[in-house]
Amino acid sequence: MTTNKHPTLDLQQFLPYSLTNIAMQMSEQFSELYQKQFDLTVPQWRVIANLAQYGECTAKQLCDMAQMDKSTVSRAVKSLLTRNLIAAKANPTDKRANLLSLSEAGVGLHKQIVPLANEWQASLVSELDSQEIKQFMNTLSKLSNYLNKNV
Repeated sequence: MTTNKHPTLDLQQFLPYSLTNIAMQMSEQFSELYQKQFDLTVPQWRVIANLAQYGECTAKQLCDMAQMDKSTVSRAVKSLLTRNLIAAKANPTDKRANLLSLSEAGVGLHKQIVPLANEWQASLVSELDSQEIKQFMNTLSKLSNYLNKNV
C-alpha cells in the first residue's frame, strides 16, 4: 500500500464541485421542457429569461447578467433575432452595441414557459420544507455576495 503525500480533496464535500454538478443536472432536466416543446437551447432560454426579468439591454450586459461568454450570447441572440423572438435597435449612447428586448412573440413564449418553470421548480423542492428553502436561498445569496465582493 502506498501512502499519498499529496493533499487530498474530497470532491463530494468540495462546494464548487457539488454546486456545479447539481446546477448542471438541474439545467439539463429543466431544459428538456423547453427544448422539446419550444425548440430553445439553454443559452436562448437564458437570454429570453434575462430580457423578460431585466428589460432592454445590450449583449454585453446579457453576458454579465447571465454569466455567459460573448460567443454563446452572440449565437443565441442571432438565432432569437432570426426567429423574431427578440428585437434589436440602435443604442443611442453607444453606436457599437444594439439594445435588445423581447418581441411580442418573445413575450408570449416567455409567458408560456414561466408556468412550466414554476411547476418544475415546485417539483424540485418538494422534498424541502419552506424553512429549508428559505435557508438554502439565503445561503446562496451570502455566497453570491461574497464572490461579488471578491471579484
